[in-house]
Amino acid sequence: MHRREFLAALATMTMVRGSAAIAGSATERVVGMTLAQLRDDYHDRLFNQYLPFWEKGGIDRQHGGFMCELNDDGSVASDEKYIWYQGRGIWVYSFLYNNFGRDRRWLEIARQGRDFMVKHMHAGGGKWNEKVSRNGTVLKGLGENVYGLLFAAMGLVEYHRAAGQQEDLDLAKESLWAAMKKYDDPNYTDTHTVQYTELEIEPRGLRSQGHSMVTICALTGLLAHHRDPRLEELQQHHVEMVMRKFWNPEHRIVNEFLRHDYSRAPVADTHMLTGHTVETLWIVMAEALRRGNRKLFDEAAGRVRHFLELCWDSDHDGFGDGNFRVGRGPDYGVKTMWAQCEAMIACLMILEQTGASWAREWYERLRAYTLKVMPVPGHGVWRQAVDRSGKDLKRVGVSTKRKDNFHQARYLMLNLLSLKRMLARSGKEHNETRNVCSLCVVG
Repeated sequence: MHRREFLAALATMTMVRGSAAIAGSATERVVGMTLAQLRDDYHDRLFNQYLPFWEKGGIDRQHGGFMCELNDDGSVASDEKYIWYQGRGIWVYSFLYNNFGRDRRWLEIARQGRDFMVKHMHAGGGKWNEKVSRNGTVLKGLGENVYGLLFAAMGLVEYHRAAGQQEDLDLAKESLWAAMKKYDDPNYTDTHTVQYTELEIEPRGLRSQGHSMVTICALTGLLAHHRDPRLEELQQHHVEMVMRKFWNPEHRIVNEFLRHDYSRAPVADTHMLTGHTVETLWIVMAEALRRGNRKLFDEAAGRVRHFLELCWDSDHDGFGDGNFRVGRGPDYGVKTMWAQCEAMIACLMILEQTGASWAREWYERLRAYTLKVMPVPGHGVWRQAVDRSGKDLKRVGVSTKRKDNFHQARYLMLNLLSLKRMLARSGKEHNETRNVCSLCVVG
C-alpha cells in the first residue's frame, strides 16, 4: 500500500460510529476526568514520574545501554545487561523522540543504547548474545529462544525511524529473518514461556503465541514505513496463525502452545496465558489499523471483550492474566503489572476507534485496579506483580530487583497519544498531534 493510500485508510479507520462516540467531544469524561485532564494526568505520570526514575541509574551514561536490575531508589543492583532490555529500551526512547517533540535527549539515549547493543551483543548474522556485563563482556552467548532477536529488531526499527540509518534497518531485517529461521527449526526449544505455565509439556518444537505476538509487533512498525513484500507475507502468516490457529473455537480460548505444524497439542488444548492473549489482540488491532482492515479490528476487539469478561476477578478486582484452564477458569493468584497495562492499551484503543461503552467501562475498571495496587509510593516505576489480595509477589524466574523498562512506558505513551488524537478529532488542540494514528508505528 502506498503512503497516500495508507493514510487515507487510517483516516477512514479513525471514524467512530454513532453520535455517542467518545471522540465526539473534548468534554466527555473517562475515569471521572475530561479527556484533557486525563491526557495531562498521563503526561505527568510519564514525564514527571516514570522517566525521571530511569535517569537515576537505569540509563548507563558511561557505556551506553540500559541496566536491568535496580533498587527502589533507582540505584543499580546488578551490572548485568540483557538483550531484551537493550532492544526494548532503544524502542522506548526512539518512540519518545519520534512521537513527543523530537527531543534530542531521547535520541541520544537511544543512540547510546543502539551503539552498545550492536558493538557488544551482536553475534553476527542477526543473532544476539543474551547477557553481557556493564562494559560489554559476554556473560551468556546465544539464547535458546528468539525473543532477544525480536526485541533487538523492534528497537532497531524504531531507531531507524528516528535516525534514518540504513544499516539499522538492514540489521533489523536480518535479525527478523534469523529469528524466523531458528523458530521454524523443528528442534527449536522455548523454555522461557513454558516456565510460566503449569503444563508438563515438552518444549521442543512448540509454536508459541508469544512469538507471533512480538513478530507482528515488530513488523507493524517496520511495514508502516518500509515496503517489503516478503515481510508483508510473513506478517500475514503470523496474523493468520493468531486469529485462526492459536484460537481454539471449541473452548473459545487462545492456546499459548501448538505443535510445530500448528496442530493442537493435547496437553495444552484447554490452556491459555490470558495476558499474552490480550496483548496479542491489541497488537493485531494495530496491524488492522495499518492495513485499514475494519473486519480484522472488530474481530480482535470482540475477543478482547470476551477475555476480560471471562477472566476478571469479581471478588478482588483485577484481570486474571496468567494460567487459564477450561473447567477451572483463571488463576487469580498472580496478577502482573505488564498484563494490566496491555489490557488498558487494548481498551483505550477500542474506545478511541469505536466509542464502545463497554471499552470505556473496562478501561475504567482496569485503571482503578492498577493504580490501587501496582504503584510503589514515591517511585515512578511500578511493582512487577501482586497476589490476589494485592500484595507484592515475586514472579517465577524473575529477580525482585528487575524494573520494567518497556510495558509501563509503552502503556503510558500509547494511552497519551490516543487521548491527544481523541482531543484533536473533537475540533480542539489540533496542534497537539502529528500522526493520523501513531499506533501504526508500534514496534
